[in-house]
Amino acid sequence: MFVFGLLFGGSLVFLTPPYSVPDEQTHFYRAYHCSQGKLYASKRGGATGDDLPSSLTKTFVAITDQAENDEQFMISWAKIDKASRIALDPQRRQFTVFSNTALYTPVPYLPISAVIWVTHFWEPTPLAMLYMARVANLIVYLLLAAAAVRLMPIHKWTLALVALIPMSVYLAASLSADAMTLGLSLLVIAMPLNLAMGSERPSRRSLMMLGLLLVLLALSKQAYMGLALLFFVIPGKKFSSPGRRWLIAAIFIGMPLVIDAAWTYSLRGLYVPMRSCVDPQAQLRWIFGHPWSYTAAMFKAIYHLDSYSLMIGVFGWMGPHLPPWIRQTYWAALGITALLDGGKPLPLSFRAKVVAFGVYVFTASAMATFVYLSWECVGVKSIRGIQPRYFLPIVPLLLLLPRGGAKLASSRFALAVVPVIAMSITVLAAGATWWTLIKRYYW
Repeated sequence: MFVFGLLFGGSLVFLTPPYSVPDEQTHFYRAYHCSQGKLYASKRGGATGDDLPSSLTKTFVAITDQAENDEQFMISWAKIDKASRIALDPQRRQFTVFSNTALYTPVPYLPISAVIWVTHFWEPTPLAMLYMARVANLIVYLLLAAAAVRLMPIHKWTLALVALIPMSVYLAASLSADAMTLGLSLLVIAMPLNLAMGSERPSRRSLMMLGLLLVLLALSKQAYMGLALLFFVIPGKKFSSPGRRWLIAAIFIGMPLVIDAAWTYSLRGLYVPMRSCVDPQAQLRWIFGHPWSYTAAMFKAIYHLDSYSLMIGVFGWMGPHLPPWIRQTYWAALGITALLDGGKPLPLSFRAKVVAFGVYVFTASAMATFVYLSWECVGVKSIRGIQPRYFLPIVPLLLLLPRGGAKLASSRFALAVVPVIAMSITVLAAGATWWTLIKRYYW
């Protein structure tokens, strides 16, 4: 998986035009900001940002040519050449706005910021820095995903397919904070299942590792803190007493909440609404005043089938996307591998499936609520700001549900068919991704 992901993702690092990935320019600004050892941005004139090299903005303008939306954006070698001649010149600075990413902790930017910090000593151009940071983000994502697949006791091929979904690799091969979030999510899903289905009791080391992953995930994206509830897939008999189990559960659920709440509190005064009609506090009051209307809107957004289809491959700002037949074929492959498994003869209990589905619903609801509070106008009875990529970190939970029995999982048929299906669809999807991007941005 790692080798194919590196080849596929490495090609996307250079095939995907700079700044064509959603919010890539502001992710770059925030990562550069973190690389200077700064935790918090500053607020000036109704915008949040900080003093950064003016060359970062100049490079963005040279590449995008002031395109107002994804449909207007085209790339050319002339633009690349022009941008590649802009020196970093770190002493010449200007106030640079990155209001939408200023609230992120440094955690999702660790690989990007590390590369920026190391390379700034010889002052490469901002464009060269961007490409090197993309490579680092991709490698760290693939390492996290590979570790998750190795830890996963069942559904190894299915989890690998999720990790190699074109949208997943596309995000990983960019400066998006979603890459670290997705990689950590896969690990957080794999580790409790590993502890639940193993023959031994969870060791102190493994529990500490799971706790650390939950904290890192919470500091990457608040909406996915609900994955901590996967702790309950571990049977109670794996612990020395019920009291010890509930104590560990309280720590695993409470610790990320407390740390994340402390970070959010420290940001007071820096928040700038993305739209003038957005007011999170007023929106919360509306939710409590109209619980049934909001619940209906939330579930309609969560179970909107187009989002699951586009999750496989929609690039840019909901711009070019893979052909429907590719997306449908990829979902068929996910379903078949989820059913057959093609791995060890380990049973997945009905209780574990119920917990997985409950965690999926809870986490998806939290994600929808975060979007509603930060994007939608007060009183709107729909949630339109949910992007298909937001479902990637939790879709493995849904794929646990159709798994067949232990005998089917380890049958000769499953062991022969599942690898062929998985490898075939990843190669086919990679080819379709290359063609889609070339036709949209270079043709």
